[in-house]
Amino acid sequence: MSEKPDPVAVFLTKQKPSTRICLILFGAVMIHLSLGTYHTFGNMLPYMASYMRNHTDPTVNIETLMWIPTFQGSFPFAMIIGGFMTLKWGPRLSAAIGCYTMVIGVFLSYYTIQMSYHLFLFTYGFMFGLGQGIAYVVAVTCVINWAPEKVGLVSGIVAAGFGVSSAIFAPIQTALINPENLAATKEGYFDDAKLLQRVPGTFLTLGSVYVVMQTVGLIFICDPPADFVRKHLSDSALIDMAWLSKRRTKWLDREGASGKGPRDSSYARYSYSQLALNDDSNAVSPSTTRQRLSSDSADFNDVTAPLNDEEAKVDNDSDTESEVGRPQPISLAPSEVLRSSTFYWLFVALFCCSFYGNLFYNLYKTYGETFIEDDMFLAVAFSLGTIANAAGRIGWGLLTDKTSFQVALSTASCLATALLLTMPLTAAIGKYMYLVWLIMMFICLAATHALFITAAVRCFGSRYKATNYGCLILSTTLSGIVLSVGCQNLLSVIGYSWTFIVTAAFPFTAFLITSAIRVTPQGHLII
Repeated sequence: MSEKPDPVAVFLTKQKPSTRICLILFGAVMIHLSLGTYHTFGNMLPYMASYMRNHTDPTVNIETLMWIPTFQGSFPFAMIIGGFMTLKWGPRLSAAIGCYTMVIGVFLSYYTIQMSYHLFLFTYGFMFGLGQGIAYVVAVTCVINWAPEKVGLVSGIVAAGFGVSSAIFAPIQTALINPENLAATKEGYFDDAKLLQRVPGTFLTLGSVYVVMQTVGLIFICDPPADFVRKHLSDSALIDMAWLSKRRTKWLDREGASGKGPRDSSYARYSYSQLALNDDSNAVSPSTTRQRLSSDSADFNDVTAPLNDEEAKVDNDSDTESEVGRPQPISLAPSEVLRSSTFYWLFVALFCCSFYGNLFYNLYKTYGETFIEDDMFLAVAFSLGTIANAAGRIGWGLLTDKTSFQVALSTASCLATALLLTMPLTAAIGKYMYLVWLIMMFICLAATHALFITAAVRCFGSRYKATNYGCLILSTTLSGIVLSVGCQNLLSVIGYSWTFIVTAAFPFTAFLITSAIRVTPQGHLII
């Protein structure tokens, strides 16, 4: 007996395509606006550290609290959990569990910040990160399921919601806690009693706002009905395959020109799966049977068959004469992905990007306070930076769709390297140069969130995208641990200037990896 279709999904199928996508994006963006407050940690850091030093634990300092974003970074593990939950319980229930786990953690932080550093680490760190990770991946994959032919654009828009969240909530946090715009000490702490008393209550106010936003957004978190997919979205497989064919044709033409082999013989190494039209199941998935042909090159194993222009045309008259429908791209299961060297190259590249990104997100304010005595200016600067970050996520997504993952990430990582190397100059020139550098850095940081999920889908397929992407961004947890250990032991020793200079090696490493990724089995799909 088939499941009763989701009434919201049925409602969405009756809308115009533009209206339908806008509603789905609205729901996902509302959720991501609340989840994106993860990036306001840098704004809250001096407030929380100052409160705990004076009221909870005098041994707590800024370096100690750097472990909180590391625990919040547990969301890659949660993304894997969210992927399995979605397959079992559906996207809305899975996203709701994630959203409300996060909100409960924020509410409980009102009490734990007054009680113990370790309890606060659990509620504002682990619970926040666990809930955030589950809801994050479910919302993104839900939108991609409704618009599979525009992966870069729609994932960029949702990521923009995650990014612009800081622009909205950082000034709110500052206005709630520091309405008098009091300056911090040179060490980055506040000592005004009234300011410190406002810190715990801020968690209750923010939690109340989050729960309203998430509840509204959850209404539109659902997957398209199977019948709708068969009738209207199955062509997206051809669109996706045509994109891949164009990429492969360009790449293989270069290979042929270099004398490594003709294009036609290379095409013979591809395979594809097919989907039966008479399948009455609710879930539409690629066949698990794939043709494996012998090949002299491991670079072409387990990938989707490209279609030329003639093959991409669908003959509607032949549908009644054949039980086999349109070809669907092969999706690699997580066990297969973990055996691919492409995965590990992307893993290291994401590690490097998340390392320099998290360092700047978390320390931009404490660094700025060493030469800027204006707390509200720093909040406004952060807001402008996150607005640029949100626009950048859409821009990087569009650039990826028009060019490639390699072009977009190489551009972002090169610019980030130059900015980190020159960041110490901002302290000598003044706060307005710091503002310009901050905005440009945030544009570079936008590439990480917008591009890697697109790369995962292009390389490994869409069927297991939530779980595969969750495996990939485990690198962000690892980078968070390395960052926390490094800051706790080295920041006070080498200072901010050398911290930024040394960190420039990370985006440069990401640039080198991205430039050479074509040598991996699926790397040619994203160049």
